[in-house]
Amino acid sequence: MDFFQLAHACKSVICCRVSPSQKAEVVELVKSRSKAITLAIGDGANDVAMIQAAHIGIGITGVEGLQAACAADYTIAQFRFLVNLLFVHGARNYKRLVDVILYSFYKNICLYVIQVWFAFQNGFSGQILFEKWCIGFYNVFFTSAPPGSLGLLNFQCSKRSRLNIPTLYKDSQSRRHFNIKVFWQWAFNGIYHSLLLYWLPVFFFKHDAVFGTGQSGDNFFIGNIVYTFTVVTVCLKAALITTAWDFLTHIAIWGSILLWFVFLAIYSQVWKFVPFSAEMYGLANWIYSCPAFWLSLFLVPLACLLRDFVWTSLRRTVSPSLVEHVQEQELKNEDPSLYITLQYKRSKSQENIERTKMLTGMMVHDASSMGIVPPQQPAETRKDWLPPNSGFIDIECFVIDYQPEWVRSVQSVV
Repeated sequence: MDFFQLAHACKSVICCRVSPSQKAEVVELVKSRSKAITLAIGDGANDVAMIQAAHIGIGITGVEGLQAACAADYTIAQFRFLVNLLFVHGARNYKRLVDVILYSFYKNICLYVIQVWFAFQNGFSGQILFEKWCIGFYNVFFTSAPPGSLGLLNFQCSKRSRLNIPTLYKDSQSRRHFNIKVFWQWAFNGIYHSLLLYWLPVFFFKHDAVFGTGQSGDNFFIGNIVYTFTVVTVCLKAALITTAWDFLTHIAIWGSILLWFVFLAIYSQVWKFVPFSAEMYGLANWIYSCPAFWLSLFLVPLACLLRDFVWTSLRRTVSPSLVEHVQEQELKNEDPSLYITLQYKRSKSQENIERTKMLTGMMVHDASSMGIVPPQQPAETRKDWLPPNSGFIDIECFVIDYQPEWVRSVQSVV
């Protein structure tokens, strides 16, 4: 029987009296034979090879020195802190990092793809729609706080729920939140929003805006309107994916929108005092005095985010994930572990049955080669050697009645 197949079918595997190099070889075996992310934890110098071989190494600082801690990616003081490190801090930081990466790509696609749509109207002449300093400040000031809020303050559920329901950790193990499919969903969503953010204002102002002075807007007039809608939309998108609100989160999202309006009002008056960026002079007065701007400020971001809001609401209602079930229970001030235990007990039992079937099949195969099971019948049909009413999956009953040496060794591994 292949060691990896047997180990993979077990919930836990204990390797006794192995050398430091053998510890590393076990980790390398799992890395090479599966797609799993490996973690090694140790507290002594004999664990260094294993820690360095794993994807993630964790060292324990203690009486055996600091060799393991120095070779590790993370260091904790006691083994019991591993639970919090993985199920709470690790899971939260993974989701935060995913949100920051996806949101950063999304918000830049929204702005810079708009220049592509504008190029179709200017004959690809190289004319820009946005003022150069506004483009530069987009990631520095006006949309820098929302990803910071997502990456530092946001979390899906409480620490207590994550510790009581370890199944929540499977979201990060299965890469459900970050994969090729999710990335392209965000990318195409950004392209879709850029289409609406550019062509809807162009449609609203296709006959231009004429003011009381007889003047009309130019390309920077419509450009700053589109820029305003973009800042508002991407900030509201951050609000839509935020699950934990506090005072700093409100400042990051609503403050970013307010900052752009204040900046535009000040920047459009700079040329009066300093000969700088003359094309922006007086634009804030034109934009803020235009009723069509304020009407479209409500309609355009709404049109962009309406699909996102409806899709999220339908998905959470029709097919909510485990995390969303927990969130709903927490909002009701109920213990989510009781509800989750009832809802997911059947699926977990089915998972255990499949794992046990796999392990039992291995036992039958080896028993046949040792002469314990009559070889003249197919292994999957020879059930008469199992205890009565035990079925083909009851390893515990089988081990009690039949205890040859090879069975006891397998049972000790399980």
